[in-house]
Amino acid sequence: MKYEIYVFEQQKIPSFYKQAIAEYTKRLGRYCKIKCEFIKKPKEWEKKVVECSKEDSYFVMPGNNSVSSEEFSHQMAVWESSGKGKIQFFIPEKIESENDYNGNIINLSDFAMENAMTAMILHEQIYRGYRIIHNHPYHK
Repeated sequence: MKYEIYVFEQQKIPSFYKQAIAEYTKRLGRYCKIKCEFIKKPKEWEKKVVECSKEDSYFVMPGNNSVSSEEFSHQMAVWESSGKGKIQFFIPEKIESENDYNGNIINLSDFAMENAMTAMILHEQIYRGYRIIHNHPYHK
C-alpha cells in the first residue's frame, strides 16, 4: 500500500514536526510506502487537489465525528483488502464547507490544529493502525 499526504502550509514548518514525520516514515517502511509533501503556493495546491481528487482521496480536518485508532485501523484493513494501491490524504489550510469535499473526510480530532501537526498525527495514526492490524504492541 502507498500513502500520499499533501499538506497546504504557507508557514515555515518547525523542525520537530519534520523530525517526527521522518521517524514515523522510517517506522512505516516495514508496512507501506508513505510520502508527505508540503505545498506553499495556493495555485499549486488547487492544481494538486484537482489532479488527485478521486474516490481514494480523503481530506483530513477537525470535526465532531473523529475516528478512534481502532476505527482507523479497520478502515486501513479495508483499503488493503480491497486491492487499492494508493490512498491520498489532503490537509487543507482552512475549511470552507464539508460539502466541497465530496464526503471523503477523515476527522482525526475534534480540535483544529496546525497543518504540520495534523500531518504528524496522521503519520502516527497510520503507524498505530498497522500496529493494531498486526497485533503488535504500540510501544517498544
